[in-house]
Amino acid sequence: MKKTDMRVQVTRKVLRESLVALMKTKSILNISVREICEAAGVSRSTFYTYCKDQYELLGQMEEEILDELNKLIQRHAPTGDMPPARELAMLLEDAMQYIASNSNSVQVFLSENGASDFQKKFSKYITVHVRQLKNAKNSSLIDEETLNYCSVFIRDGCTGIIQEWLKNGMNTSVHDMAKLFTKLVRGVLG
Repeated sequence: MKKTDMRVQVTRKVLRESLVALMKTKSILNISVREICEAAGVSRSTFYTYCKDQYELLGQMEEEILDELNKLIQRHAPTGDMPPARELAMLLEDAMQYIASNSNSVQVFLSENGASDFQKKFSKYITVHVRQLKNAKNSSLIDEETLNYCSVFIRDGCTGIIQEWLKNGMNTSVHDMAKLFTKLVRGVLG
């Protein structure tokens, strides 16, 4: 049983890595199942065991990233309120470490070659969590319109900074990036 599980994990990993490698040079719209199979060294029937097409494979990978980031948020900010500065910094450092560990996928998904809804999903994800992270004690100090503008500012800023950081080969440490995000988020939301 364990041998089969290991083969399944290896096959999934190879399929995912092959898709990411192909997406570094061209859009998902121009990638076929055949190309993924050739790059992965698996048959089409093996591919179809795991997903119906390249878009489903991409969608699975995107959802996995968002699910993992959500688990980090739940661990550090289970109430949804803005955590204290130290806890927020730990949350953001864990999130940046996860992004760094999955940099190939995240970079490709946030690029123009992603041609999927990942950027929209990622932006929506950030917006939802920024709105939840506002401190319940200070919620009356931020009206809905201001909170909306703050969410857009943080969402677009965070996404842009992550894209630039990945494009530059993560030349700034995870710790320093987390410190920057902590300052920005706390500065905007107080």
